[in-house]
Amino acid sequence: MSDEAQEAPDPRRWRILGVTLVVGFMTLLDVTIVNVALPSIRAGLDTSAGTVQWVVSGYALAFGLTLVAGGRLGDAFGRRRLMLIGLTGFIASSAAVGLAPTAELVVAARLLQGATAGLLTPQSSGLIQELFQGPERGRAFGLFGLTVSISSAVGPILGGAIIAVAGEEDGWRWLFLVNVPIGLVALVAIARLVPSPTEQQRAAGDARIDVRGAVLLGLGVLCLLYPLVSLEGGARLPLVLLVAAGPLLWAFVRWELALRERGGAPLLDVALLRTLPGYAGGLAVGTLYFTGFTGIFLVLSVHLQDARGLSALQT
Repeated sequence: MSDEAQEAPDPRRWRILGVTLVVGFMTLLDVTIVNVALPSIRAGLDTSAGTVQWVVSGYALAFGLTLVAGGRLGDAFGRRRLMLIGLTGFIASSAAVGLAPTAELVVAARLLQGATAGLLTPQSSGLIQELFQGPERGRAFGLFGLTVSISSAVGPILGGAIIAVAGEEDGWRWLFLVNVPIGLVALVAIARLVPSPTEQQRAAGDARIDVRGAVLLGLGVLCLLYPLVSLEGGARLPLVLLVAAGPLLWAFVRWELALRERGGAPLLDVALLRTLPGYAGGLAVGTLYFTGFTGIFLVLSVHLQDARGLSALQT
């Protein structure tokens, strides 16, 4: 009998899942909840449309840069530790966005918020993998997928409702400040419920960090996303970076394959794209989903408020 079958499941696993889903809902909600608030932010801070676009795009950019590294750090140092660190940073950056007096500080705090959200998000799927077995694991991942879908869809509706109640001028600040009390409750729940790695898990774990892989992937993603984000503000020069994106990502793939062959600890096991049935297809579907689904909310929200004169709640 395998060790996985012999090991009794944690009796608190469903409560732990509930806490992680709340955290995941909160971090993914912040991708779309701000879409309806862009006109209000622009008016409240008296800034340009190009600058305020970074409130959305900067979050997504920083989120993407830390997402893969966050998963590997959770593997190496424990899910509980990464969740506590990531959620503390997310709460602090949420408060910083809500209280920031200038557009520049709002964008800076959103970058930090996105980076901490990227650290948090992979811990949810990692915990499901560790805590659940057999059919229960499938149900847990199903609930996680449902949470991802609902958080993206509910964001604009909830954002419009908060602005309608709190007011057009400063109501957008509460989109971020509301994360503080919810996050603090979740922080206490994580500290109380999520287990630290056992001695057996520490012994079996691999604390080696693939620094070169992280740098190559980070630079590749940055060269791919930063020009697209800058294009929203009218900047054309950063498009030159797109030339470097392909070689950097190819170098990352080659390095990860070589590291795996030498028995190292790759940041991302790219061999799964070939060996695990449906893995590459699932990634492609997920990419198309998030590219279209989240982007359409942003475009429609800005158009309906600026061009059609609708309120944040009406959009």
